[in-house]
Amino acid sequence: MNIVIVNTKGGASKSTTAFQVVSTYFVSKNQDIELFELDNQNKDSANFSKSLIKSTQIEVDFNKELNNRVRDLFLNQNMDNKVIDVGGNQTTTAFVSALQSTHIYNMVDLFIIPVSGGHQDVINAKTTFDLISDFNKKVVFCLSRARHPHNSQRLKFQYQNFFKAFKNPTYFVLEDSDVIDLSRNLKKSVFELANDETELRNINQKLLESFEKKDNDAIYSYSQIIEILEDAKKYKETNIDVAHQVLDEVLNGKQ
Repeated sequence: MNIVIVNTKGGASKSTTAFQVVSTYFVSKNQDIELFELDNQNKDSANFSKSLIKSTQIEVDFNKELNNRVRDLFLNQNMDNKVIDVGGNQTTTAFVSALQSTHIYNMVDLFIIPVSGGHQDVINAKTTFDLISDFNKKVVFCLSRARHPHNSQRLKFQYQNFFKAFKNPTYFVLEDSDVIDLSRNLKKSVFELANDETELRNINQKLLESFEKKDNDAIYSYSQIIEILEDAKKYKETNIDVAHQVLDEVLNGKQ
């Protein structure tokens, strides 16, 4: 599978979507996966050094060399599954253009467009959708940073411009949560943390040591981390597992 995460706007949660949802989709199936970050500045995936997900950053050269990079990227047979996180702004435009001119878009199985809710985000999502619409490929949206993901009316209120712009879209939702920040701190995906009893025991041990030392700052910190780690289990079930199900249905032709 080759899945591309793209939006012309920076800061639309592309990297979060690519790492926390799409890459872990393959981890959940015990399949090989490599995450490629096409971005000259953002090195988000490099933070997750303890994860099973292998990541590589690719510098983007905005000339004909990009066409060759795109060919090499998609034709590389080292991994069965590739997740491609495309940087925003000029990087998106150049990458889509390279897909078009090389006809490598035929190798894309799915495009995912993250939308974080604001009016400008929706405008950029529509621009991105229009850029890739001629490829006639499946498109799924990620409604990221959702405040009330399980309340349909509040979700429709937060993303009202999105639902006006797109009729009957296929989408999944990612709740705004501290577990995403903890994931960065512990250098693993939320999906991995939710199943990581070793990490929980380690933090518990550090908390007990903090009690013995009467280190109030450390007690506060480790107590909070344990609380958020427990939240990671619920987040996996209510957000990531649900998103994986959407991807499963789309990639297997059920949607």
